[in-house]
Amino acid sequence: MPEEEKINIGKEILEWIIYFVAAALVASFLQSQLYALTTVHQSSMQNTFFEGHTLIMNKLSYQYSEPKAGDIIIFLKGENTKGFLNKYKVFFKDIELRFNNSFRTNRLIKRVIAVGGDKVDIHDGQVFINDQLIDEPYVKGITPAWEVEYPLIVPEDCVFVMGDNRENSQDSRSFGPIHIDSIEGKAIFRVYPFSQVGKP
Repeated sequence: MPEEEKINIGKEILEWIIYFVAAALVASFLQSQLYALTTVHQSSMQNTFFEGHTLIMNKLSYQYSEPKAGDIIIFLKGENTKGFLNKYKVFFKDIELRFNNSFRTNRLIKRVIAVGGDKVDIHDGQVFINDQLIDEPYVKGITPAWEVEYPLIVPEDCVFVMGDNRENSQDSRSFGPIHIDSIEGKAIFRVYPFSQVGKP
């Protein structure tokens, strides 16, 4: 094989390696910092989401705004997800778990019920925010109060979250309000199952 042809083949291989590395870097940036696919692994959001549903999470949703009541959020219980490096740590840990055919058990999908400064009260299977009964057409079952003492004032920089499947959800009624630094993003679109594609 002529020397010039060897050089051309070597250059082409190098170009392909550069393309693959660049594509991997772009994909990792998008997945870790901007938007990500996430899969529902719990039954706590029925009948809004079921196990196996795949969602698009917007990680930019709360960069310049605060969560509000009604938002469906994805968060990592007990982990800080804020900042460029923390997001990359989460991303690489997710890859490691995927290679081991596993997933994060502390990644939860819940609905924001109240935000910092709100008063939460639960009794008779219903939820009252700032002494007003809230309308919750998405709820499955009644809402047990569980371990938390009420009324509860949500601390600043925190949110009170619950699953829509109120009788089968580990949420702020058991572990209390969550800090907004643990929020990964907002569920904005369902991509699977195909029969239910669209906004949640």
